[in-house]
Amino acid sequence: MEDSQQIKLFEEDSGDVSPPEEGLYLGTSGWSYADWEGAVYPPGTTPAGRLADYVKHFATVEIDSTFYGTPRGTTVERWRKVAPRGFLFAAKFPLEVTHERNLVNSRSEAEGFVRTMQGLDDRLGPLLLQLPPDFTIEGMDVLDAFLAELPEGPSYAVEVRHRSWLDSDLPDLLREHGAALTLVDYPRMPRLEEATAGFAYIRWLGNRREFPSGHTGPKKDRTEDLRWWSDLVDRFLEEGKTVFAYANNHYQNHSPSTVEQFLDIRRGARSR
Repeated sequence: MEDSQQIKLFEEDSGDVSPPEEGLYLGTSGWSYADWEGAVYPPGTTPAGRLADYVKHFATVEIDSTFYGTPRGTTVERWRKVAPRGFLFAAKFPLEVTHERNLVNSRSEAEGFVRTMQGLDDRLGPLLLQLPPDFTIEGMDVLDAFLAELPEGPSYAVEVRHRSWLDSDLPDLLREHGAALTLVDYPRMPRLEEATAGFAYIRWLGNRREFPSGHTGPKKDRTEDLRWWSDLVDRFLEEGKTVFAYANNHYQNHSPSTVEQFLDIRRGARSR
């Protein structure tokens, strides 16, 4: 992708946006990356101005910063005002809930986070519960109780990172709560392909150690991987599910390029 190329992943009309395909929302994990200047952001874009440029290229984003703490209501309101109608924000639950408290005695913190994020109003997408690697199947009852107490209204997705959850009753548990099983491309977990809710939530994570710093361009060929995911997305869309998929910089070293390549693969498949 040439540095000067403007990525255009949806049609924009008077402040409205729509995804590149009906029901398919593609974005990146976070938007505040200075080394995206020239490829996504014009040179000299300030940190405060990056979101305003991001929403010109994508129809959704997964907010990474909420993992480190619930944002201020004024911050959420600013995000909502910057985003066009039709744009959707996904967001991670804070690590205080998932990693520090392991979901235990965290109802107040979880409800406070959800209430704050509901300030996004019609721009609110799924909320992601990213469980830590040491959260094993022994915590099934804890997860069950936690999901039962979450406020109604938002969509929720659950990501597990311990292999004890494989071949467990987790999908049935998530179906009971209407929560999506998060499907990841991550070295420590096999690819899962089961949708447990009316929407699917996909994360292309990769290995953080491969790209410790700098995100100036793709350095890993993921073509076959992305073709596999494209076939899975086709299945979900045919089933009438909405799909949210987010690329992390550590997947190929440049998440905007991952999204663009994924769309190129889909365009190529349709043209055959």
